[in-house]
Amino acid sequence: MRPLFNRNLTILSVIFLIVMTLSGCGSNDKAQDEGISASSSETVQQEESVTQDEASEVIPESESVTEESSDESIEEEASEPACTWNVAPKIAGNFPLSGGDILADARIGAQEGYDRLVLEFIASGSVPESYEIKYVFNNSGGEIITVSDNLHLESQVQGNAALQIILAGSHEDVVNNTVIYEGPDTLSSSLMGNITEAKFGGSHAGLILWGIGVEEANGFRVFELTNPPRVVIDVCIADESDKLAECLNADATWEYPEWVSSDFLTNYCESNFLS
Repeated sequence: MRPLFNRNLTILSVIFLIVMTLSGCGSNDKAQDEGISASSSETVQQEESVTQDEASEVIPESESVTEESSDESIEEEASEPACTWNVAPKIAGNFPLSGGDILADARIGAQEGYDRLVLEFIASGSVPESYEIKYVFNNSGGEIITVSDNLHLESQVQGNAALQIILAGSHEDVVNNTVIYEGPDTLSSSLMGNITEAKFGGSHAGLILWGIGVEEANGFRVFELTNPPRVVIDVCIADESDKLAECLNADATWEYPEWVSSDFLTNYCESNFLS
């Protein structure tokens, strides 16, 4: 009986070993599958990374297209917008020009197609109601132009021509000639397309003098703003118009005061713009 029992025990042991071996193989296969899955996941991440790298390589091409477009825009902007203003004097208000508005600040700025001078007055004051703004020239052909109020004030600006600006702004009530304008007295910038410099010529007896030196006497406009009070002068960078003809016809677009003589415009235009 014992030999039979031993043989049966041996058979059971063999069966148990076979079962355990088969179970171990399954576990190893599962572990290998999980490892493959992890490897596959890493492969996907690498492919996504490569795809992003390829996408990033496309960006410079897009940038180059943008740069070409920008270059085309620059070429288009190289030709300045047509000047729609004339070169005739801009005169407003009463004669003699005088007033009590106090100058507070001045600045220039580059705009598309024109340069700008802004004269700002104290906020508690008002916009000057009287002014005379016109081109003056150096008859000797030099590049230093004299601007003057024809009474007490005078200054020189650099340019082939200059806008002479006489404003009804006053410091006359300040005792002992105390200087109250602390803003800049000379303005210039490499960004300007036509203005060479703008210069403060002083103030006296109800008048303020400025001069704008320019490379070319082109059309300009004058307008007023409030809050704070400002006088704005824009000068065209380029002007291909018939300057004499538009100067002579300026009274159709600008209302000159009654004290301006009837032949003033004709004499001025023909004296300065008749080639």
